[in-house]
Amino acid sequence: MWHRKMPEAFLIPMFVTRDNLTLTDEPERFDVPAICALIQTAYWASQRSVEQIAESLRHSTCLVLMRDGRTVGFVRAITDHSVNSYICDFVIAVECRGQKLGTWMLEVLMAHPDLVRTNQLLITRDAMTFYESHGFAQHPYVCMKRPRAS
Repeated sequence: MWHRKMPEAFLIPMFVTRDNLTLTDEPERFDVPAICALIQTAYWASQRSVEQIAESLRHSTCLVLMRDGRTVGFVRAITDHSVNSYICDFVIAVECRGQKLGTWMLEVLMAHPDLVRTNQLLITRDAMTFYESHGFAQHPYVCMKRPRAS
């Protein structure tokens, strides 16, 4: 069996503060029920179960944004740490939008040691302008999806 040894940079927890905000990738700080509730407010995840969301957190690089200890933002990435990363499940609480928090979260995520050396991919239906302002461009290939087994 092949086992991967993680470089030291991958083992350093990220904990960034600004005013009354905290941005962290430390799973022990995650309020999983609050993250699930936030993700389920999005059109693309409204049908996901709490179990599915919790499982996805365990297998991703995640950032949680907290204001005064309350979860108000979340983003995760699936990565191989070398070639590609897929950024997904990016959501900010409605009452916190328009405050540049998404910009801060995305900048921190793109510089995260798990992702910084990878091609960073994402799929969006309606946030092209936001992502383009951060260096993303339309991919020349078509995105395809195979539904999961029931």
